[in-house]
Amino acid sequence: MWRALVVIGAALTVPLAPIVVFAGALTGPQLQSQTVSASCAGWAGDTPASVELDAVQMDRAALIYATALDTGAGPAGAVVGIATAMQESILGAHPASRTPNADGDVGLFQQRSLVGWYADGTTRQENLQILADDAYQARTFYLGHTTLTGWHIPGLIDIVGWQDMSVAQAAQAVQVSAYPDAYARHEGLARTLVALFAGQPAGLANCGPMDPSLDCAPTGMPSEQGQTADALRVMRCIHAKWAQIRSLLGVRPGDPRDHGSGRAVDVMIPNYFSPAGITLGTEIAEWARTNATALGVTYIIWREHLWSTARAEEGWRRCGQTASCYTGPDPSAAHLDHVHISVHGTQGTGTTSIGSGAVVLPVDRYRLTSRFGDTGPRWKKAHTGLDFAAPTGTPIKAVTDGTIARTSSVGAYGNLTTLEADDGAVIFYAHQSAIHVTVGQRVAAGTVIGKVGATGNVTGSHLHLQVRVGGIPTDPERWFRTRGLTP
Repeated sequence: MWRALVVIGAALTVPLAPIVVFAGALTGPQLQSQTVSASCAGWAGDTPASVELDAVQMDRAALIYATALDTGAGPAGAVVGIATAMQESILGAHPASRTPNADGDVGLFQQRSLVGWYADGTTRQENLQILADDAYQARTFYLGHTTLTGWHIPGLIDIVGWQDMSVAQAAQAVQVSAYPDAYARHEGLARTLVALFAGQPAGLANCGPMDPSLDCAPTGMPSEQGQTADALRVMRCIHAKWAQIRSLLGVRPGDPRDHGSGRAVDVMIPNYFSPAGITLGTEIAEWARTNATALGVTYIIWREHLWSTARAEEGWRRCGQTASCYTGPDPSAAHLDHVHISVHGTQGTGTTSIGSGAVVLPVDRYRLTSRFGDTGPRWKKAHTGLDFAAPTGTPIKAVTDGTIARTSSVGAYGNLTTLEADDGAVIFYAHQSAIHVTVGQRVAAGTVIGKVGATGNVTGSHLHLQVRVGGIPTDPERWFRTRGLTP
């Protein structure tokens, strides 16, 4: 538990088959060996594409899933548990996990075998026998353990707000590992296994903190192929919420805009010309608008009207008048027969609540021009941030939840906003052309807080993003990567 094991995953891929798991102890191998997808949609971090699990590992994963349901942690808790057990012991398959380490940690979840910790034996040997039971360790991971002296070692259920944390944060809250970010690389595998055990259609996993209302199962539709994480979430949640929607269109090869890059969904509305059809389409369009930050929405078009996050304060704009979109007799081009929803790609927070712990990139389309530590005549010392070159006016988003601490013009920084994140880090957004927030304002990850510009000491339009931890500039690329994003 206290020293997480480093895991190297294999890279093979085969189709998955549904498996039924009963919420009880598994006494022997029940499942076949499988190669399981370990990828998250849009994931660009350090994670294997797939992992080969033998029958015993599959049984242990199924046991964790069943225990999560039995203890009330549910499928979300099962994801945390499986990711944790993968990192700690490769689901019990790592040879070193069977022998206590220097701290006495052993087994599936690397629980401490010393007297007075995770088992109530009077000797360490008795504790080792107790902790050799995978079912015991799984239940203890969720419910914790109260020692004979009355000290309660918390389990996942005891962690306040674990449901709103990332998988890595929730796992770390239980395990207190020396490698707190390592659990994140197993999230895709864990979500795939949980979907498999639940009998859901196979599909690429959507990762990150998610409200239950936005943690939607794969549709099983071929149109999911090639879609980005945000587009998948839109498709899956519309499919889950509106059973009357039978057709969802995604990638359109050759399309120079969002459909060509997996960043758009067309929701085909049955009987679109009828009052019921119009009501249905309007309901879906308003749902996408209301949840734009969580879904990663950039703009929506429905019935010759367009709404965009960049100009959200203007509301729905009429095509051909205040919006550049088609108006005319063609029902498809005029978006009378479908709701068009375009998304960023991998920027949706997955949650409608502030305080989610989600992290997003500050701009959507950009080119990195200067990195942390660069030197040259443009800087007095080394470069202290990461530069995102983008056209003036490009929306800038809060990269994480937090509170606006400063908005002013500051010398070489130009128009500067600073965001104090919930974990204490301070994010600097420099050279803006416009600032859209005020000091003291609470913002969620993905909220538009300003626009890219060229104010201050610059050679062109860009966002200078700086991350300070404890008052000291740190590498923003590394900060993003440890949270599952690659700029």
